Amino acid sequence: MGPTANDTAAVDPAREPMLAAQRGDMDAFRTLLVMFQDRVMRVMTSVLHCDRAMAEDLCQEVFLRVHKGLPTFDGQVRFVTWLHTIAMNVAISEYRRRRAQKRDRRTLSIDAPVPGTDDLHVTPVGREIDPGEQAHQREFLARVRECVHRLPDEYRVVVVLRDMESLSYEEIAQVLDLPIGTVRSRIHRGRLLLQDMLKEFVR
Repeated sequence: MGPTANDTAAVDPAREPMLAAQRGDMDAFRTLLVMFQDRVMRVMTSVLHCDRAMAEDLCQEVFLRVHKGLPTFDGQVRFVTWLHTIAMNVAISEYRRRRAQKRDRRTLSIDAPVPGTDDLHVTPVGREIDPGEQAHQREFLARVRECVHRLPDEYRVVVVLRDMESLSYEEIAQVLDLPIGTVRSRIHRGRLLLQDMLKEFVR
């Protein structure tokens, strides 16, 4: 027995609005925008260390490209994977533009996620946190963001996509056009570097 519509929606909740948007349904496209604009904003602020105004401009560019490309999107990958590919292409273009302006200065880095979004899924364990532990947690998360900021480019991007955006290894390979073995090794190495930088918080 083949997958039902409910099964398909569970695997890719964007599929139905994406198909409707392909048919020209603007309400469906707005649904996609609402579903994914925070994710795209997070990618831009994380990868480019840009302010919110710049991230909003880049987010608009991403969704303009999505709207233009929807008629030819064949659905061979999940919509979110395709969206991330477009978002990374826009981010890379912006990075190159900055590098051309400041050739001797590295500008690609990572900043705090957009408020209200995930913080790399690394938080001190505890069900009921007392004020002292809450302060430690805030310090820990600030330290995590600082350490991710210091990761080399090739490790930082894959860690962001895996641990902040929860993409699979296969999807990251698709987005970055890398062999999956390279993705796995970079994520492993990036996490090891983070653990080493965060060892002072290990009790």
